[in-house]
Amino acid sequence: MRYILLTALCSLLFLSVGAQNKNSKMDVTGQWKGKITQNEGGYKTSYEFEIYLTQKGNEVTGRSYVFIDDIFAIMELKGKVKGGKVLLLEETRIVDHKKHEDMEWCIKKAQLLLKKKDDQHKLEGFWQGKSVIGECVPGKIFLEKEIPKA
Repeated sequence: MRYILLTALCSLLFLSVGAQNKNSKMDVTGQWKGKITQNEGGYKTSYEFEIYLTQKGNEVTGRSYVFIDDIFAIMELKGKVKGGKVLLLEETRIVDHKKHEDMEWCIKKAQLLLKKKDDQHKLEGFWQGKSVIGECVPGKIFLEKEIPKA
């Protein structure tokens, strides 16, 4: 009887831990599209923004793309998933870009929260950054995960 009770308790504990891990697992691998905003004082108030991410465990790598009109920047990034719902990202270098003479691109850090609404995964949060001339005007990021198409 003790063996059966012990086995049942262990099974219940295993199922409970498995369910918690399944519910808390956040996989951000894929393409995310949306916009990045910049508070008053920036070059523009809103830019198109995309990120392409690969997640291994809690570590994330990828690239970000920011563009508006005839200018753009492509940047490498890295990050970590924290607590199952928070993604911390940091751009590490500019891979390619086109800009106007009187501007510099911001290397950004972002704190994004994963949300799910109507079967659509979203990343939303804040960013701040630096350029070669100093602190950047910060803003917000709004992204939706793209569904792969054949």
